[in-house]
Amino acid sequence: MLDLTKKFQLKEEIVLRKIDSKCWALNVENGNQYRLNEVSYLILDSFRDASTVEEMIAIVKKEYAVDKERLIADCSLMIQTAVDKNILKEV
Repeated sequence: MLDLTKKFQLKEEIVLRKIDSKCWALNVENGNQYRLNEVSYLILDSFRDASTVEEMIAIVKKEYAVDKERLIADCSLMIQTAVDKNILKEV
């Protein structure tokens, strides 16, 4: 299970962009682009400044009516993917 007290931050070389309903994470150092859905964008955007997972969960839960346990499970997978792709870093 995801540790809610862990802090993550968007890596310095990552820029988030949203145009209408299309969202991306762009790596300005290597040119990699990652297409995001709106929920993934909101999750990553909440980590612009170092935030705990619990703080991010509260932000997302405010926007979307979803069960907290389901949200934690989905966020766990999304955060791990973002760390693996060098979008997020643990701080």
